[in-house]
Amino acid sequence: MSLHTGPDRGGSNEEWRKLLLAVGFVAVAVGTVVAWRSPATGYEVSIYAGTPLPFWVGVSIGFLSAAVVTLASCRDGVAGIAVGLGTLTTVAIGSLPVVRSYRFYGRADSMTHLGWAAELMAGRMRFTEVFYPGGHSTTALLTDTMGVPIERGMLLFAALYFVLHVVFVPLVAMALFEDRRLTVIAAFSAFMVLPVNQISSGLYFHSYSMAMLFFPVFLYALVKHLTSRPDTGSILGRIGVWNVVLAVLGTVLILIHPQLALNVVILLGTLVALHLALRNRYDLFISDLRPVYGVFVLLAVCWGAWVLQFGQVFNVGERVLLATYDTIFGAAQAGGGNVGTQVDSARSVEATLLELFAKLFLVPAVYSLLGLLAVVVSLRSPLVGTDRSDRSVEGERAGRSVVTYLGSAGLVLGPFFLAHFMGPISHLFFRHYGFAMVFVAVLGAVMIHRLGALIPTGRWLTAAKPFVLGLLAVALVLSLLTLFASPYMYNASHHVSDQHMSGYETAIENRAEDVQWSGIRRGPGREFDALVPGVGMYSRPAVSTGVSTNGDDELRLLLGGAADEPRYLAVTKTDIDREVIAYREIRYSAATLESVGGQAGVHHVHDNGEFDLYYVTPRNGETVDGETE
Repeated sequence: MSLHTGPDRGGSNEEWRKLLLAVGFVAVAVGTVVAWRSPATGYEVSIYAGTPLPFWVGVSIGFLSAAVVTLASCRDGVAGIAVGLGTLTTVAIGSLPVVRSYRFYGRADSMTHLGWAAELMAGRMRFTEVFYPGGHSTTALLTDTMGVPIERGMLLFAALYFVLHVVFVPLVAMALFEDRRLTVIAAFSAFMVLPVNQISSGLYFHSYSMAMLFFPVFLYALVKHLTSRPDTGSILGRIGVWNVVLAVLGTVLILIHPQLALNVVILLGTLVALHLALRNRYDLFISDLRPVYGVFVLLAVCWGAWVLQFGQVFNVGERVLLATYDTIFGAAQAGGGNVGTQVDSARSVEATLLELFAKLFLVPAVYSLLGLLAVVVSLRSPLVGTDRSDRSVEGERAGRSVVTYLGSAGLVLGPFFLAHFMGPISHLFFRHYGFAMVFVAVLGAVMIHRLGALIPTGRWLTAAKPFVLGLLAVALVLSLLTLFASPYMYNASHHVSDQHMSGYETAIENRAEDVQWSGIRRGPGREFDALVPGVGMYSRPAVSTGVSTNGDDELRLLLGGAADEPRYLAVTKTDIDREVIAYREIRYSAATLESVGGQAGVHHVHDNGEFDLYYVTPRNGETVDGETE
């Protein structure tokens, strides 16, 4: 991150900066090679603890080198190389599931997406059967072309979206003001990956998360179009090249995830309304941006034509409307049941709300405040220096206009997002939160640049640099520690180990089809989605979705034969580490989980080291441990 600086102090300054960058590149390369040569051999409850220490030392040196070099000066190509080093370092961290050769990364929805992608690849499912087929179909094509397993292809595709986010956030800032210092600051903001919150988004194959990470590409094209000037020559010139690019990217977003695409349609609609209201107000600097009428109408029509084919859009829409109604008339509970449950669970393991907020939301909250200030300041004064040329003055005016437009769009999208925070759909709020953080990363960087310009040169600037470096280090650590779920945030990794997959593959292949499955906290419905050929949209076998156990008491009842019929019970290392290490035995004790195989009437039928399958026979007439007949 860079503050304003004076000219370079001779060749010696450039030499030590180049040397420092060389050390950073070597450190990141060595650390990544060490991590690559140390693949995961089993389930890792924390990817941070499972990855070798040399990797973390290497990426720390990489970030430190990039930060020191850009703080020294950002007026030359060396600073650009430093940003490249920071980008490479961030990508190495975000791509750890690929680097560590994970079989798959992503529980819950990602396992279902794995099954759908496999069905598309095998031709058993059609493109139009999936509500958001963009990622699945492209992954199937990528996998088939590269000749890699479908799980590997999905890991690579998710990593590609992450790269797009890291690269395009600073490009958006550059498109706004064409200011080198701001671009550097925005790059370090991108390294913090603010949109990922581990509540409704993550770096796994999850359609909304991937659309959210792809959104900066669309935002870059939008800024370029808004600040461009029409060409009266060809038809394409009058329409605008960036207008065409926007239409293509918007259509791609609809196919990746229509819910995020709806946010984009609302954003464009707000810009259209602003332009219609202000187009004749020549006294306002925000009135001269290029309109988006055509692309708004096109994407609104395409969005409606696509989503109205699917019944689930009406179900979700009804829930949103009910939540909004309850919000207006005071019947909704702030945060809904989803957030309340999360809070209660955190308190039960002695995690305070302040601690959780600091770990998950402190850096985004600071950036949100900075972004809000940037919008306010844009109404009254320039956000970057305008002393270079008339062209820079014109570019600064256009950038300020875009910032003001985005702030106005936030006034429209904000209430829509907050309506999701009420009632039973509160988990959807955190999806929209991730979408908003893309804007916040850019606008926050704009305000940091503005504040940096206020620091006087000389001793004040020299004293400020170590302070800024310390703040940057804290922000990066806090942000990147929540890039992946881990016990640090009272959660377990989304790692799906080879033993987990192969254990379920064998068990499902050799199962008795009419026997109900139970599990620890949840049944194997997601594994059935991923592994059973021919399982299409929401058609998993009923035996995989029945009653499961939710704690020690229910598990003891099941093991004691309280069920009405025989049950399969799968216990994996993932289950044990999640409950004992990540959730601190909140529902299941280590002693109970370890005693499963020793119960009478519980037959151990399969074991591969991390996956145990038990066949539990009913014994309703006998006394159950802890209960009476």
